[in-house]
Amino acid sequence: MEAKASVTDVHSTPKKLRTLLMDVKKMSPLKAMDHLLYSPKKSANILYKVIKSAVDNAKATLQMDANLLEFKILKVDQGHSLRRYNAGSRGNARPYRKQFSHIDVVVGIKNSKKGIELVKPVEVVKSVEPVEKKTLKVAKKPSLKKKITASAK
Repeated sequence: MEAKASVTDVHSTPKKLRTLLMDVKKMSPLKAMDHLLYSPKKSANILYKVIKSAVDNAKATLQMDANLLEFKILKVDQGHSLRRYNAGSRGNARPYRKQFSHIDVVVGIKNSKKGIELVKPVEVVKSVEPVEKKTLKVAKKPSLKKKITASAK
């Protein structure tokens, strides 16, 4: 069971949106919304609205609590780009592009398999025998000092 939200032709470059996605992907949707709400970037506000829409769709269609949701798909694609020109020196034109992007968010119910860990039974040892410590004897290394002879002085 999944809920979707998508926005097309957002006037923000995909590169700027993807920098936010790296942080948000690992979080739950509610934590991601809190994180994006206080981010100073313009793209954060756009992404916040899309995630909020997906969570609200999940509440309405799946009738689930928002705490039980996780991201299934978070995707930013490149949209069209408007080609514009600025006037340059000596009658030249300087081209630039106004880029747009498409955002897709899919939210679903958390997998319960991840939270359950199988515990193996532990064998009980009835008696513990003390372990003897072995000491190793190390032979002394022969000294490598040179003997000074009377002729060397």
